[in-house]
Amino acid sequence: MGIKEQMIEILRSEEARRVRFTFAGSTGPVAVDHTSFARVATALDAGDISVVTGGVRDGWAKYSARAEGTSAANTFYFGRNQRWSRIFNGLVIHECVHASFDLSRTTIPWLDNEAAAYIAQAYYLRNSGLARERLEFGSMPSIAYQYVNGLRSGNTTDVTFFLQALRDSLESSPDYHSYIRTTFEGDG
Repeated sequence: MGIKEQMIEILRSEEARRVRFTFAGSTGPVAVDHTSFARVATALDAGDISVVTGGVRDGWAKYSARAEGTSAANTFYFGRNQRWSRIFNGLVIHECVHASFDLSRTTIPWLDNEAAAYIAQAYYLRNSGLARERLEFGSMPSIAYQYVNGLRSGNTTDVTFFLQALRDSLESSPDYHSYIRTTFEGDG
């Protein structure tokens, strides 16, 4: 199975269908649910989005909405990853949130875009049975996992605390420094 077919399978999985959340973003509500992933799976299946192996560090992935530098528009890039792992599947979910916002022509602060992607990734990982302890302590996926646990248990204190911790982590990360305070504009 090729990586594109694997992505479609992940996006149409039961674990992905059970991802559903809304949070108060910087400029309004941010929502992700099964329709976000169905939209991307349909675009992949139709060939409207490309998938490339390479172009990013090993263990990483990215979605490029626009042609910039060596990146083509509407393209997923994957470094060498353990494609058989739930961690990889969660990475696919993360990047597909960005693609979904692009396909739906959403204008959203990058901070909210990345927060939503990490929360969806963590939600998927939780749905697939991955224990939070398998994630690096203090990492963004781990913080988002705690946020999801708060959502699922109805603990509003945890939800508020871990959403702010995720935002703080994103704003202080050198990996996101160049764009986290800017706005993403989806163009389909």
